[in-house]
Amino acid sequence: MPRRKLPPQTPWTNSPDDVEAVFYEALSSGNLDALMALWSEEDEICCIHPGGQRLDGQAAIREGFAQLFVNGGLQINAEVQHRWHSMTSAAHSVVERVPLDVDGQPQWGFVLATNLFVQTAAGWRIVLHHASPGAPQAPLAAMAPTDVLH
Repeated sequence: MPRRKLPPQTPWTNSPDDVEAVFYEALSSGNLDALMALWSEEDEICCIHPGGQRLDGQAAIREGFAQLFVNGGLQINAEVQHRWHSMTSAAHSVVERVPLDVDGQPQWGFVLATNLFVQTAAGWRIVLHHASPGAPQAPLAAMAPTDVLH
């Protein structure tokens, strides 16, 4: 199977932070093409939506986000909790806050996400977005010394 021609490196592919910012902008605007341009060209990419099944490869991931965008973009306030970067890969642990309407009352829903990036010839690209239902978490420093973590 012939490989697709890689796009030239652009300012938004210069760092994992840049790619992640554009990722959440594309989610907000519901721009499927912009979102998919951020993913690695490799077949071994994966996305798991909260409560959803594993989506492997470009086609499955595109279809999964297309279904999410049926009613437009998603309002997500993403807060990176931890970053780990090396020369060719990066991992970000993110809390995504999503506005909800529960019985006419505005509330926040929380999603815990992990975003993995790799350095490619075309710049940084996403290889994994794994999001799971979550809850707001207190910083570890605020926990009492007797609290059990595991």
